[in-house]
Amino acid sequence: MQKILLILIALLVLGACKFNRPTEMDEGVIHYKIEYPQEVQEKGFADFLPSKMITTFKDKNYKVTIKGDLSLYNLEYISKANGDSATTLFRIFDKRMFHPHDKGEHLFLFQKVDETKVEYITEEIRDIAGFQCKKAIVHFQDSDLPSITVFYTEEIKFNRPKENSPFDDIPGALMEFQIIFKDLTLKCTAHKVDIKHVNDKAFDIPNNYTQTERGEIDELVATLIQ
Repeated sequence: MQKILLILIALLVLGACKFNRPTEMDEGVIHYKIEYPQEVQEKGFADFLPSKMITTFKDKNYKVTIKGDLSLYNLEYISKANGDSATTLFRIFDKRMFHPHDKGEHLFLFQKVDETKVEYITEEIRDIAGFQCKKAIVHFQDSDLPSITVFYTEEIKFNRPKENSPFDDIPGALMEFQIIFKDLTLKCTAHKVDIKHVNDKAFDIPNNYTQTERGEIDELVATLIQ
């Protein structure tokens, strides 16, 4: 009798988890690890560098959060209504600030992108965090900028808006890619994906943040990373 009760409880729990899981993979959270070149990792300040990135998505809203292990700072980018509203938020210690983006303003952490060309490598498929990922190479019109290799999946359904970043034309969720910020290359690789319901409040700006200019946040982040 006790074994039967345990089995029933287990089935109920599994059923509840399945019921709470979105029927389409159109909302959830992707967790990435951030890697740096070896010469950067060997420096004394490496422990203070951002070590993880989290992407939260639902419908036409998404948020990118970059943070370090010590929780001393937090950098976020929030896009709502498929890019109609975009904001960068930054917290360092007790200082909290946000900058609302003007229309057409390029994504934070990226320099302004003029024109890119995406080369799709259809014959190379990689499994990343349990998802089949296709390969693409982003080439810049500026020959001084190195090309970026991207792995993406079309299994995850979310609308990434046009944000004047190198990845505007990638038709899927980014699972491995690079960020080039002030000559420093960061490699981001997904290691965990949670397909789950996301509260709409996750995309709100907290009341304890103060509006500021983009330049102030840019300088603080540059000081932190370099």
